[in-house]
Formats: sequence, C-alpha cells, structure tokens
Amino acid sequence: MNPVTLSTLATGFAVTGAAIGIPSFAVLLLYAANAIRHRLNAGKPSGSNFGENPDALLLLLKGMTGASGALDRAAGSLGQFVLGGLAIIASVGLVLAIACWFTGRGLHAHANWARVSAFILLVLAMLPSLVLTLSFHNFGRVFMLAIVILCVFGLRTLWIA
Repeated sequence: MNPVTLSTLATGFAVTGAAIGIPSFAVLLLYAANAIRHRLNAGKPSGSNFGENPDALLLLLKGMTGASGALDRAAGSLGQFVLGGLAIIASVGLVLAIACWFTGRGLHAHANWARVSAFILLVLAMLPSLVLTLSFHNFGRVFMLAIVILCVFGLRTLWIA
C-alpha cells in the first residue's frame, strides 16, 4: 500500500514551492536593495583629508586609515561576490519554487501536464539524493534515503493514479 496519495503529493508540491520560494524571494530583495544602495553611493568620495603638510601623528593616522580602508574594500568585494552567488542560487530556487507551486495546483486540478511536471521534478530530486545517500554518513545518509523513498512513493502514485 502506498502511503502517498495524489492529494498529498499535490499539497507537498505546493508547500515545497512556498518553502523554497519565500527565502529565495527574500534573498533576491536583499540583493536588489544592496545593488540600489551601491549604485547610489558610487559617486561619493571616500578619502580622508589630512592637509598639505601633516606631522608624524597625522601621517600615522593616515596610514592606519588607508590600511583600514583597504581591508574594508577587500571585505566588501568578498561580500559582494558571496551575495552575487546567493542571488544566482536564489534565482534558480525561485524558478524551482514556481514550478513546484504550479505543479501542486495542477495536481489538485488533475491536469495531465502536472503529472509530467511532477514526474520530472521527482526524478530531479531523487537522482542527486541517491548520489548523496552514498556520500554521506549517519544522519545525512538516513535523511537522503528518506528523500529517495518519498520520491519513489511519489513516482508510484503518479504511475498508478
């Protein structure tokens, strides 16, 4: 007996779409806000003025300010790189979330295209989980095996119903 029904599978796709889509959308909003802030601050000068003939203490402060500014620029570049990578991942996640959401709604309406879409999404979830089942140890292996089993039950539900 299969514990996964078509209605449960449809609800699972809709919930998965919402669970993936909300954080992905939030990351994309954060990236957009950062890009807007970066564009607005692009033309502003960021140097400090110590005068034409500074003494030794001001030269020391100028050197410390320059070193601090270099570290700040390096950290900002690294943060921008990480945020750009997260935005790319979030874009893929948002597309996947939209596909899951519409697949769930289509399965509730018993649409044939939704069965094909659900089959593709389940296979795309199952294949990496199979590989990760072999790669992980202890809890990770059990978790990935549970995902594989749920995907197999979902595929069986799509095949039978």
